Amino acid sequence: MKYFVSILLLLVFGCQNQTTADFVIDNYNTKASSYSKIEYKATRIDTFSQDYIWDKTGKVLMQKNENDTLFGMSFFANSYTHNSAYLYDNYKDFAISNKNHNYTVDHAFPTSSYGSPGGQLVSDVFFGLDSIYKSVRLNEDINKFKLVFSFEDDTIYNITNKTKIVTIDKETFLPSKIEISMDRLGERNVTLFEFKNILINNESNSSIENYKNKLQNLNLISNETPIKKSFVGTKFKAENLLNLSNDDLIVISENFPALISFWEVWCSPCIKSLPKLKSLQNTYKDRINVIGISTESPEKTKRALLNKNIKFLNLKGTNKTLEKYNIDRFPTYFLVDKQGIIIKEYFSFSDQIEKDIKAMLKV
Repeated sequence: MKYFVSILLLLVFGCQNQTTADFVIDNYNTKASSYSKIEYKATRIDTFSQDYIWDKTGKVLMQKNENDTLFGMSFFANSYTHNSAYLYDNYKDFAISNKNHNYTVDHAFPTSSYGSPGGQLVSDVFFGLDSIYKSVRLNEDINKFKLVFSFEDDTIYNITNKTKIVTIDKETFLPSKIEISMDRLGERNVTLFEFKNILINNESNSSIENYKNKLQNLNLISNETPIKKSFVGTKFKAENLLNLSNDDLIVISENFPALISFWEVWCSPCIKSLPKLKSLQNTYKDRINVIGISTESPEKTKRALLNKNIKFLNLKGTNKTLEKYNIDRFPTYFLVDKQGIIIKEYFSFSDQIEKDIKAMLKV
């Protein structure tokens, strides 16, 4: 009965005058719902520009986990490219160094789990196809179905013209290739997945539990985050920086009091917070300045600001500034009073920022 479902589907297809995209999607999802475990070899190629390409290969095991509300599964991914592995199970991340025979443990966050070298090889397409999209069409030949999905523009993260092409093998009714392409800030980004040696359920002898047991043979490295030095109570003494819009040299101290935002274009939370910073600047424009500092290329930064209609002061940052204030995560905000003293620092945007501005201004 190895391919019983597939054969049945093909018989049904043979009786159809015309196979529709919805029919393929429904039957694919029905088959995918029967999977409890999937193992495969993967190649992933990300093209961000003509001279900026990531090429990764590895092996992945995914197991459904109904108790996991974050991903609905556990996974183990061995990255051949980075000689490292990554295990996610029950809200914990295990980052494994194959070279050094050690590992670290941390609590999982979506960006860290899928963003790891191993996690980047994980694709949830095996558990079902997209349910939210603008349109879909079906192309097929004698061996393959191709579902071509298009999506609405994402104005929060500046994503436009997004498409996803899922290639499905007719014999096994399993995905063999996925191509995702989109425009972001004027650049075309393309991600290509290719899957081989796919094993379903009992065809795979591997298990998450076995991989967790193997951790006993490795050294556990403490990854306790060092206490980050606080700059609250110190004077903000960054060097003068160039205005992003016209290259004028800006004396930052002449713009106090200020809310200073260290951000980057690739940082999704940073992009999402831009309209909120704009609102703060409009509300308190006569009493405080919002100042953005980014080290990303001026062209990309300008496009991001233009897309959000952001007009508050933004400066061309330098690595020297980031190093001086230990900026290793984005966004980072400093609330600086009129004397130039940092009175608050934040590592994400929240309503607390406006509350502290009101308290500083005694509004």
